[in-house]
Amino acid sequence: MNSGTLTVTGSVFVTDGGNARIELGRGDGVASTPFIDFHSGATAVDFDSRIIASGGTGTSEAGTLTYQAATSNFQVAGINRATINSTGLAVTGAISSTTGANFATSSGNVGIGTSSPAYKLDIVASLGGGFNLSNGVDSTLRVLLPTTGITYDNVNYGYHAWLVGGTERARIDASGNVGIGTSSPAKKLDVAGDALISGLTVGKGAGAIASNTAVGSGALNANTTGTQNTASGLNALLNNTTGANNTASGHSALQNNTTGSGNTASGASALKSNTTGNYNTAVGEAAMLQATSGNDNVAVGRVALRFNTGNENVAVGNYSLGTNTTGTANTAIGASALNLNTTGSNNTSTGLNSLRTNTTGGSNTANGVGALQNNTTGSGNTALNPLNSAGAYAPVFDPTTANNRFCMGSTGVTNAYIQVAWTVVSDARDKTNFAPVPHGLEFVKALQPTAYQFRTARDSEETNGGVRYGFKAQDVLALEGANPVIVDNEDADKLRMIDTALIPVLVKALQELNAKFDAYVLTHP
Repeated sequence: MNSGTLTVTGSVFVTDGGNARIELGRGDGVASTPFIDFHSGATAVDFDSRIIASGGTGTSEAGTLTYQAATSNFQVAGINRATINSTGLAVTGAISSTTGANFATSSGNVGIGTSSPAYKLDIVASLGGGFNLSNGVDSTLRVLLPTTGITYDNVNYGYHAWLVGGTERARIDASGNVGIGTSSPAKKLDVAGDALISGLTVGKGAGAIASNTAVGSGALNANTTGTQNTASGLNALLNNTTGANNTASGHSALQNNTTGSGNTASGASALKSNTTGNYNTAVGEAAMLQATSGNDNVAVGRVALRFNTGNENVAVGNYSLGTNTTGTANTAIGASALNLNTTGSNNTSTGLNSLRTNTTGGSNTANGVGALQNNTTGSGNTALNPLNSAGAYAPVFDPTTANNRFCMGSTGVTNAYIQVAWTVVSDARDKTNFAPVPHGLEFVKALQPTAYQFRTARDSEETNGGVRYGFKAQDVLALEGANPVIVDNEDADKLRMIDTALIPVLVKALQELNAKFDAYVLTHP
C-alpha cells in the first residue's frame, strides 16, 4: 500500500527467509508494552536484543523506552563510537552537550562548562558559581568562585580534613583553626611537632621535651633529656644533650654545650665552645667564645672573656678580659679592661684600657681610663685616675712589675684636699731594725730651701699651680748619699721626696743644737 494505516493483530515479522528477522509485537501478553525484537537465532522466541515501550498514560512523551539485550550491550558505530554495556559507557572520540559548552570530552579530558577541556577534569563556572560534591545524605563539599579568591565549604560537618594513606594529616575546623598533625587544633595554627618555615625550624628540638623551645635550623638538635632550654638561632644549643635551664639567642650561641646548665648566651657565637660550664652569662658577639668549662662568669661585650676557663669573673666592655684563661674573681669594666690578663686573679679594673696589659698580676685595683695600663705582673697595686686635665696619660707613678703601690692622680694635679691629716701607723710592735738617724744639725745646715712652681712639662716654661716651698730632690740626695731614705730614687727619671722623713732629722738637729746651747751656757755663766 502506498499510504494510510496498516492494522495487524498479533506480531509482525520481517524476515530474509532465514533465521534473521525483525518482530513487532506486544510484550509477553502485557498490555501497552509494544516492542521490537531483533532475531538472528533459530527459534521463534530467541532474540538478540529488544526495544520496549512502557509506562504510557496517553500523554505525549510520558513513557519509557528500554533497550534490552543478554549482554546489555549497545553500540553506536561510525567515526565517533559509543558502547554501553554492563561495565558502563565507553566513548571513542568526544562527547559534548547540545549547547557545546555544558559538557564535553576531548583527548581524554572532561570539561564541564567548557567545550575544550585542557585538564582531566576542567570545570569552568562564572563568578559566583561553583560545584558541589555530596553523598546525597548528610555531607556536601562546596567549591565556590566568588568575585575574588576561591571558597571551599564543608556544608554539613564544618571542617576540612586531609588524609594521606588513610591517616589524617591536616585539618581546618569550624573555628578557623588549622591543625597539622592534630585533629583538634587549639590555635589559629596548631602544629604537632617541629615546623620548618623558610628554612627556619620552630618547635621543641630533639627529644620533643615540652619545656624546651627551639627556633632555628639545628637549634637543640641533639637534645636528649635536657629541660627548660630556649634556643633561638642557627645551631643554637646544637649539641646540648642533658644540660638544662640554658638560654641561647644568636647564631651558634652555646653551640657546643652538652651538659652545662643555667647558662645564658646572647649574641652570635656567644659561649659557643662551652661544654660543661655552668651559670655563665655572655652577652655580645663572640662573648666567652672559646670558654669551655668556667662557672659563674659574666661577660658583656664583643669578645669579652673569650678564652676563659676560670670562675667568677665579670667582664663588661668589648675585649674586656679577652685573653683570660684560668684567672678567677676578676672584675673588668670598660673596653679592653684587663684585656691581656691570663692567670691573674682578684683584680678590679674600671675604665677603658685599665690594667690592659696585666697578665699574671693579681689583687690590683685600677680606677679610671688607662689606670695601671702598663702593669704586667705587679700585684697589690692601686691606681686612681692617671689622666691630667688634657686627657693625657700622666700617672704620678706607673708600676709594671712593682707590687703594693698606691698611685693617686696624675702629675697634672695642682691641689690635693682632705679634711684632716693622714693618720699613719706607727706602732712599735709593727716595726723592727731600730737604729739612730744618721743625719742631724750638719745635714739641716746644708739643706737649701727654695720657693718654686711646677712646670706643665719639662720642655715648657708654663707653670702648673701656685708657688710652693720645698727642696730640690737632687740636693737632698747629694746630702744623703747611698741608700737614701728622704729621697725616693727608684725612678731615676723622676725623683721623689718623703717629706715626713725630714721630721726626725729636724728633731735630731734641734737636739744637737740644744746640747751645744747647754754646753755653751755651762761655759758662759
